[in-house]
Amino acid sequence: MRPGRQARDSGITFRFVPGLVQQRLPAFDSLYSEPEADEDFPAKITSKFNFTERDLDRHVDFNIRGDDVMVFLHIQKTGGTTFGRHLVKNIQLEQPCDCMAGQRKCTCHRPGKAESWLFSRFSTGWSCGLHADWTELTSCVPVVMNKKDKKNSTQVLKSRRSTTELLDSHPAKTPSRNPNKTGNFYYITMLRDPVSRYLSEWKHVQRGATWKTALHMCDGRPPTQDELPACYSGEDWTGVPLTDFMNCPSNLANNRQVQPCSSTDAPFSLQ
Repeated sequence: MRPGRQARDSGITFRFVPGLVQQRLPAFDSLYSEPEADEDFPAKITSKFNFTERDLDRHVDFNIRGDDVMVFLHIQKTGGTTFGRHLVKNIQLEQPCDCMAGQRKCTCHRPGKAESWLFSRFSTGWSCGLHADWTELTSCVPVVMNKKDKKNSTQVLKSRRSTTELLDSHPAKTPSRNPNKTGNFYYITMLRDPVSRYLSEWKHVQRGATWKTALHMCDGRPPTQDELPACYSGEDWTGVPLTDFMNCPSNLANNRQVQPCSSTDAPFSLQ
């Protein structure tokens, strides 16, 4: 889902404006204001984009009670960490996400079901790899969600069996997502002014970030060293000057917002 689109059901309404998450009652109760050390946003954001009301007011029917799944494609340094927390903490739902203190992930089940409606860092973790891209997510999410829902349904069934008397000795069927039924997967992401985002990533890498555990799976395999050469030797690129950061031809920051949203079902290429 591109900036400016809405996703809505009886309990969910999002409005996307570049650089901002706007409050739109009754969908948002309150804004989660925990500061982010890795989000380099200016104190005051002034939009440089002139989107029309028509651009910003498009609707998507998301059926949280059915088989629809919202998948958050998290691109580095676009405000994704803050937005991801909004998804699990600040939406008024019939059955809100269950976020336990001290735990990194929340449980986001459909009303009355042990099935998840949200695939994101703060609900399922990095189940398809660190900052998985479109190609990785589309091949991985349906499998992961089916396994997760089947496991959750099994746990609920065991709990019920432990507190009730079994009527007969026949094994009970475990409800789960039908593996032959794909449902609707709604992919959403956050985009940011490319220059601001690039400089933010440079500063983040300069502080020691690497994302080197990202898989970059393509055509069923990770890229070779020749296909994706490292920009630095050693553990990280701490203290890298901007010129060196810009001059590395294999630096994925150069195309960070396009490549993750593209289909790359072919041998890995930096083009």
